[in-house]
Amino acid sequence: MREEIKKSISILFFFLVLSLHSYGQESQNNLKFIQDDSTFLISKNIDSISLDRKAFALRYFCRPYDEKRRKFYSAQIAILENPKDISSLKIGQNTKDIPYFEPGTGMAPGANEMYDTIFVTNTAHHHLIYENEKEKRAFLVSRSKDILELEWRITAAFYKERDIQFSELKLKCLYFVVFIDNNLNEIINENELKIIKVKFR
Repeated sequence: MREEIKKSISILFFFLVLSLHSYGQESQNNLKFIQDDSTFLISKNIDSISLDRKAFALRYFCRPYDEKRRKFYSAQIAILENPKDISSLKIGQNTKDIPYFEPGTGMAPGANEMYDTIFVTNTAHHHLIYENEKEKRAFLVSRSKDILELEWRITAAFYKERDIQFSELKLKCLYFVVFIDNNLNEIINENELKIIKVKFR
């Protein structure tokens, strides 16, 4: 009887550990949009949220960028105004076949080495990296072994060749296409891509 109880406890413990591990893996694929005291969790591959027309932040998980070891981990994020530009995206697609993710389309950051302003374009993307506190394009929130929680703080937009405050942006919504290449194979694999429709109130 004791052996059966021990065996049952062992099995329960195994499944508990397995479920916690799966939860951790799953939660690392989640994103958060943060505005003032509100947090919007994005766990689905395609989702939508509503934001006020003012500054907000995007939190995500990524491994550290390591130029010496050629481990170029990053979040590649395109901001689009036309839903047609996301209609052909699919699992298994190579980034060289996506106009805003193909090689050479990563935009240079601003003078402070950050992207404070989002660029609304279907021909380029924001290339967010974090190597250390000197070499970064996002802010470090937390670290768990080799996984970083990073925050991209956004204050304005660059649209139709000019900087514009969100309060003056006439667009009803924008599409955030977030690609984090976890295995660095330049192919969209399962759980590496999220599309978020951001509607402005």
